[in-house]
Amino acid sequence: MRSLTLCYTALLVSLSTAACREDAPPTPRQPPPPRTAPAACGGERKVNDADAVRFFPADAGTFCLDPNGSDQAYGEGSAKPLDGICNLFDGECEIYRRHGVDRVVEARYVDGGGSGATIDVYLSRFTNSERAYAMFTKRVVGDGDPAHPDTPRALSGGGASALGIGNAYLWRGRHLAEITLNDTAAASAADVRKRADAMLPPLVSAFGDKLPGATALPAAAVRLPEEGRLPLGIRYLYDDLLGVEGTGSGAYGYYREGERRWRVLALVKSDVAAAKDIMKTFARLDGAEPVEGMGGADEALTVTVRDGGAPTPWLLARVASTLVGIGDEPRVVRPGMSPEARAEVTLSQEAKRARLRALLAIDDDG
Repeated sequence: MRSLTLCYTALLVSLSTAACREDAPPTPRQPPPPRTAPAACGGERKVNDADAVRFFPADAGTFCLDPNGSDQAYGEGSAKPLDGICNLFDGECEIYRRHGVDRVVEARYVDGGGSGATIDVYLSRFTNSERAYAMFTKRVVGDGDPAHPDTPRALSGGGASALGIGNAYLWRGRHLAEITLNDTAAASAADVRKRADAMLPPLVSAFGDKLPGATALPAAAVRLPEEGRLPLGIRYLYDDLLGVEGTGSGAYGYYREGERRWRVLALVKSDVAAAKDIMKTFARLDGAEPVEGMGGADEALTVTVRDGGAPTPWLLARVASTLVGIGDEPRVVRPGMSPEARAEVTLSQEAKRARLRALLAIDDDG
């Protein structure tokens, strides 16, 4: 694992930078420099597209939407094509496209108190709320470990929101807001966190109130048990669960109890036939074996997948159109570990069966 050195530039303390390490959440993009000098709040406000900023709160604390009109919109219903987002997202525009983005609005807030600080917002809209939520979890968790102290902290607002070091994320309905504080006065990581903690939550809360759409999590995420789950410990994927093609969308939950770590997988399909097809897909994996004695489960099996080189066993079961599974956390499993060492950081097979029964509310007759 690489060191946790903070990645600051010489000219600007990037208040959205995460620690430089292999399994950190995705490093937030550094916003472009201001196109206009900060203007005092109050008086007449210019906007380029009133429709584009209708979900943007006019004010947040001492901050207000840039009176010089820094807003720009791209994609559906906008004058600029969606391709323009590639200039915003530092080469990551294809990730947004794969998640179904159809419109992005950027705007800037300035500090009427004269500090010179600004807040940049990218408000992305996706084709449906599941895809928007998937992108939220990509930004907050990504391929990182929710147990790491650099992981963003949960906030109140919208359907889900999180506060990082100088940046914040908010999901509601079809929208994802990515909010970044830029403040050249910040001189240390502690200063970064202190300023962002004071300035960003009010704006996140205001966005959460103004954005349209439901706040309920996708059905698969709702199926994940809360007990033992790490804060913001959900990753929603739109395909290839467990690295297996053809599974469709579903959710991972990340869990911890003492030194033991595990994950829970949940898929909720549209009908029973679709769920059966997914189980058949898993059953075709090398080494897959059926599991007997799972009581009310329609079918159950064990599979082993590889994540980071270490074989990771999963216990999967289906009841009607719902699939759930419990597997080891690959980050605590090393190739060549002794059974005794592995038992200290993973759940036993009996414990996995018990948790799976509780999750499905079924009786185990074996």
